[in-house]
Amino acid sequence: MEIKEIILKKLSEALSPLFIEVEDQSHLHANHNESAKAGGTHFKISIKSQEFNNIKPIERHRIAMNILKEEFNNGLHAVSFDLKDSKD
Repeated sequence: MEIKEIILKKLSEALSPLFIEVEDQSHLHANHNESAKAGGTHFKISIKSQEFNNIKPIERHRIAMNILKEEFNNGLHAVSFDLKDSKD
């Protein structure tokens, strides 16, 4: 299973999102990160979930990062998050 699919699966299972988008942006970092040329290292992730209701943005970020902690040990280098609650 590709890392993008793993990310999507883990976040979907943990957060039951109303919306989720996982975009591989590794190609944008290939000039300064050799491993990014192959893809799967840098992602932009947008999630809208009720799990984020009444939670501050920094805590939403911590929750998402914690879900993906294993992937950071297996080649994931950076993630940009857009995390919204169900009311956003």
